[in-house]
Amino acid sequence: MVRSPVGNDELVELAAVVRAHGLRGELSLKPFNPDSQLLRELEQVVLKLPDGGVRTLVVRGCRGHADQLILALEGVEGRTAAEALRGSLVCVPRSALPEPDEDEVYLVDLVGLEARDPSGHMFGRVEDIVQYPSIACLLVKGEAGAWEVPDTERYLIEIDLEGGFLVVDHLEELDILHTKAES
Repeated sequence: MVRSPVGNDELVELAAVVRAHGLRGELSLKPFNPDSQLLRELEQVVLKLPDGGVRTLVVRGCRGHADQLILALEGVEGRTAAEALRGSLVCVPRSALPEPDEDEVYLVDLVGLEARDPSGHMFGRVEDIVQYPSIACLLVKGEAGAWEVPDTERYLIEIDLEGGFLVVDHLEELDILHTKAES
């Protein structure tokens, strides 16, 4: 599971480095949003390294290959250098993301919002985004416990960024991850 940091000046994770590609230092990426073209348009990226370090690198090129992207970065020469970056996360500052369309939001912008049920009762707050290979979930924590709410229309029925809340339906279908007494 990949956890995304939040905040307008903090890093937003776009992809994971899964392996080296070829012999010239290219990286094979698993994008978190396969429909996005953003990685193909960036001039530089920030790599969050598995050891906790951070490196900002200039993008030489990015292209599609099957269900992955191939990224070439300045300063990454040869397969050994690329393989050393396996497990890194490719990020950009939140401020580098383009403005979403009117009917869209970035998941990272949901962190901190109140989570309410359809009757308007607040039951928790979005603490984090958890990215699984097949779906993103909002980690919502409250007095009764914590839930991973899938990013689907079934569960997220309203998002009001200006009002500072979102509405979650069908909460009873989701497992409680832990209760306050267990934490």
